[in-house]
Amino acid sequence: MLDLTRLENAKTRAGKTQAACPACREAGRDKAGDNLAVFDSGAFHCIVDNSEAHRRRIWELAGARNEGRGGADSHRLPPRRPATPAPPCPPPPSTKPRLLPDLHPPTFAEIRAIQEIRKWPSTAGLELLAARGLLWGGDVWDARAKHPAWIVTDSTRRVMEARRLDGKPWEGIGNAKAKTLGQKTVRSGEGWPLGLEESRPFPHIMLCEGSSDFAAALLVAWWNGCAAAVAPVALLGSVLNLPAEAAPCLAGKVVTIARHADARHTAGQDAAQRWADFARAAGASAVHILDFAQVPGIDGNLCKDLADFAQTLHMPEPEETEAAPA
Repeated sequence: MLDLTRLENAKTRAGKTQAACPACREAGRDKAGDNLAVFDSGAFHCIVDNSEAHRRRIWELAGARNEGRGGADSHRLPPRRPATPAPPCPPPPSTKPRLLPDLHPPTFAEIRAIQEIRKWPSTAGLELLAARGLLWGGDVWDARAKHPAWIVTDSTRRVMEARRLDGKPWEGIGNAKAKTLGQKTVRSGEGWPLGLEESRPFPHIMLCEGSSDFAAALLVAWWNGCAAAVAPVALLGSVLNLPAEAAPCLAGKVVTIARHADARHTAGQDAAQRWADFARAAGASAVHILDFAQVPGIDGNLCKDLADFAQTLHMPEPEETEAAPA
């Protein structure tokens, strides 16, 4: 565990402490002093770099000292246990692929690839999402092969959804665009809201359906100059309901719900209404529903969701014409 008294700018709220990351500060980064999140369980992560080497350096700089031993080295990591000797006749390696991929922070080239696939005007929203530890890269198995993918998940790792970086569908699951990896439901019919834990410090929540809208939320907020106040949260399916555990995170917040406006189905509209009712009952200070039903998209059709709407942000405003003389 970390010693909170050794952290700069530490602020604790609702079971989570936000503070300056000592490893980032050591390298001249984290000017805002909020890169590090520490939870009551003792878990901690840096939203910029969650690699083992970076985490180890954080522990070396701010780990809880072993007062029983004392001495100058009491803050250092304990020695690693020696590896268990391999059995004399190990079984052959399994050919079954690992279901959950190894995650890495997305490169700028990967972020640009997502932007081009989605036809969004800027990478700004995706860069913000990656900086908050909500956007990752990784190789995902499908149809007996690995494919580079962009993945949305949060610090809990209870929800993880992947889309291919080449824009193609996942053949192994019926050519679906998105692949859910290891999702854990709270109870029957209730899903864990992606990004819920990270939303605690923010006054405004953008509640979305699916990973595309989740990835577009900060771009729309950035375009409107309010990204610093907005946290994206998503349920990966219109059939899912918010669990009771989410209520404290919505209390006192402004909650904006990006409703799916598919003319052929009402599932997205029904979900938005259920989620709005939940947010009001949870004590949200205000609840708004975004309606894209009359917003023209870049392809001539109406926008169906927030991800479609994000494509229109670069469209020029209609030129004003002078009134004809009477």
